[in-house]
Amino acid sequence: MNTLEEIQKQIEALQQQAKELIQQKKSEILAEVVKNIKTYGLTAEECGFHFSEPQKATKAKTSLVEKMKAEPMFRGPNGEEWAGGRGAKPKWVKQIIETGGNIQDYLIKK
Repeated sequence: MNTLEEIQKQIEALQQQAKELIQQKKSEILAEVVKNIKTYGLTAEECGFHFSEPQKATKAKTSLVEKMKAEPMFRGPNGEEWAGGRGAKPKWVKQIIETGGNIQDYLIKK
């Protein structure tokens, strides 16, 4: 009676033999296929290979940041825009506030 270890060793040996046989057969078959392709002038399409057309350059997908970007609420003296949200204020907004101006004067009317 065989032990489990003996059976597992036999399985490993058989798997290795199978790999070697497959590799040997692949080489033989590939050589025959290449010979037939050359002999009969077969094309990739005739052999069943289909290649897709190269993709045309398309506009890049909109990034998450662009999707989440808020509409501007304020327009500066030189056409700059600001949404008025969290974060650092743009320089033009800081200048208006520092000089005593009212940022509400720059509110975009909708």
